[in-house]
Amino acid sequence: MKESIFKAYDVRGIYPSELDEESAYLIGRAFATIYKDKNVVVGGDARISTPHLKKKLINGLLESGAKVIDLGMTATPVIYFSCYGLGYDTGIMVTGSHLEKDHNGMKFCDSFGIPIGYDAGLFKVKEIVKERSFLVKNGERIDKDLTMSYTNFIEGLFPAGFKGLKIVVDGANGSAGKLYAKILRNLGVEVIELYCNPNGRFPNHTPDPMKEEFIDDLRQEVISKSADSGFGFDGDGDRLVVVDEMGNRANTNHVFSLMVEDALRANNGGKIVYGVLCSKLVEDVTLKNGGIPIANKVGHSFIATKCAEEGALIGGEVSGHYFFRESNYSDDVMIACVKLLKIMKENTVPLSDLTRKYPVFYEESKRMPIRKGMKFLFIEKLKKKLMSQGYDLITLDGVKVKFDQGWMLFRASNTEDKISLGYESSDKNEFDKIGRIVEEIISTIPT
Repeated sequence: MKESIFKAYDVRGIYPSELDEESAYLIGRAFATIYKDKNVVVGGDARISTPHLKKKLINGLLESGAKVIDLGMTATPVIYFSCYGLGYDTGIMVTGSHLEKDHNGMKFCDSFGIPIGYDAGLFKVKEIVKERSFLVKNGERIDKDLTMSYTNFIEGLFPAGFKGLKIVVDGANGSAGKLYAKILRNLGVEVIELYCNPNGRFPNHTPDPMKEEFIDDLRQEVISKSADSGFGFDGDGDRLVVVDEMGNRANTNHVFSLMVEDALRANNGGKIVYGVLCSKLVEDVTLKNGGIPIANKVGHSFIATKCAEEGALIGGEVSGHYFFRESNYSDDVMIACVKLLKIMKENTVPLSDLTRKYPVFYEESKRMPIRKGMKFLFIEKLKKKLMSQGYDLITLDGVKVKFDQGWMLFRASNTEDKISLGYESSDKNEFDKIGRIVEEIISTIPT
């Protein structure tokens, strides 16, 4: 088994060259060895390789004594809810998330629905696989459908419903589209489905909502159907992209800021956790509304853990992950949808009007390929270079440079051989100046 499949907050790899059935089996044996005699809720996405990996994962869990509850094809938030909401001990979702069809992986969570990242336990799984020191014991398996329990939970968050709103739902042919469309209909929304039928080959567009081509059809459908908004979800239903009534992509910093304002007003202040790639707008909105902003490392397990540690009201990332008290800080985009619909319903104005109030921040983000095995070394060298040049640095996650009216950030991707970078300024001249520095640094990335 390739050790490289163990990432900072999950398991990921290309199927079958990096992640195959044998790897899934061994991970199952190791996981059940660590979480001895615990029940494990297991689900999977719509990818072609998922049933094969999931079957072997379950075999491994059973041979080391786990009590497996097989949910079949489902959405990742349902796995988390099964633990924090229904009392199951642990959960595993077999999914490639937003990655392309030749990738797959696994996400893990504890009894609180909090993702289990490398530092929180995945490194133990890797070590036990290497040692082959597995518990030998017969487990048991049952099939169960928990979607109704999850549906009732989401619908209970806003019983008044959202009658009068029309939303286009793009499921990206993933595992969540049909379920999410049904929940929204139950809440009174007029739903127009787009690519909600599961198809692991993703024949219509990428399952990554952050890529521009994702929203092409969603944008056109919103405009042609005169919808109030469009919601797009990734392959396993834990990332959200929003399109406003004019077909424009709603900036994730704006979407998050709307939810931050709403949460702070309802609770008379509180803590807000956000990834370091988020705009300064999030910090400004938090402070303006009496909140305490807390920046944190990028990654759903890092944000969820920080939210729980701080007792935050809400957490968010520019990638479209959102974390709530209601979900015990596991990320849940259906709660994000309910929050956003509530804001739209109460303000009775188009989404574009709600976000237009925010000041302009010029921003850019990219993911640049880097030679295999070089990403962390590159960041360390860059950190030392920038420090020697006298820049004001933040090294919470990668290296972030603070300028008078902006910032730039370079960090190693936790999932791919890429460097994630972003930069921003409230001043166009400063933005262009930072951009030139960024391009100069990009030219030094080894490929």
